[in-house]
Amino acid sequence: MRQRTALLALLALGGCSASRESASGSGSVPILAAEPVAFRSVDGEKVWLDLYRPTTGSRPHPAVVVIHGGGWIGGSRADMTEIAEGLSKAGFFTVSIDYRLAPVHRHPTQFEDAQAAVRYLRTHASELGIKPNKIGALGFSAGGHLSMLLGTREGQGSPSSRVQAVGSISGIHDLNEPLTSSGERYGIVQALLGEKGKPDKVRRKEGSPVTYVDAATAPTMFIQGKIDPLVPPEQSLVAVKALKDAKVKAQYLEVEGMGHGLQLSRKPDQEAFGKMVKFLHSELK
Repeated sequence: MRQRTALLALLALGGCSASRESASGSGSVPILAAEPVAFRSVDGEKVWLDLYRPTTGSRPHPAVVVIHGGGWIGGSRADMTEIAEGLSKAGFFTVSIDYRLAPVHRHPTQFEDAQAAVRYLRTHASELGIKPNKIGALGFSAGGHLSMLLGTREGQGSPSSRVQAVGSISGIHDLNEPLTSSGERYGIVQALLGEKGKPDKVRRKEGSPVTYVDAATAPTMFIQGKIDPLVPPEQSLVAVKALKDAKVKAQYLEVEGMGHGLQLSRKPDQEAFGKMVKFLHSELK
């Protein structure tokens, strides 16, 4: 419990949240109404998402599933409020999702919840006013892992929960690739997979998005901080190489002075987020 608390505190220092005043760059920003929906129920446990309706553009809209971080063991959809609001203001129908957490729930539970969120959007596309074939996923840290899985693994199976574009911020893409020394000491990959002893390289490979990259993988953009204390650039660079080897579009942006996740009060982070929005627009237009 002490390790989990310490990890969440560190993540909070470098997460994807920002004050509504700082996110705007000038003055306060009106708070968009988030509409909570229980999109899944498993063994009596409800899993929730928040709907953010776009403030610009006309129906039907492209959609983006936003996935929080927290090392798969913590965090919530509320952590991504500013990111979700920013996307909705850019014309995307946005949903920020929860997923069931490790170590109580092991992989692939978290991925299955993310898949269910994409299927929810496709099932309700007409009433929500979205384009069912124009859905992206944008995740932070552990959420980057889940977002990339949505763009890769489903390319080899049913397309019902596959997305057409992926964004990963400070993401974890290869579970066999080490985190920083600070990141490793929290044992988050061990908690996700239920490892009790030495690393299980086979299971780690099975749980890694890079394993499933092929020509059908969704175009992906990676944002990485140069001073990230938890996740090293190699986690994104190995994914970029896999995508390019498969001749899939990949963009990599390393941001000076950025830690673990975007702080939208910083101009370089604001600019990085703007480039991510532009990328998603180009792929989901």
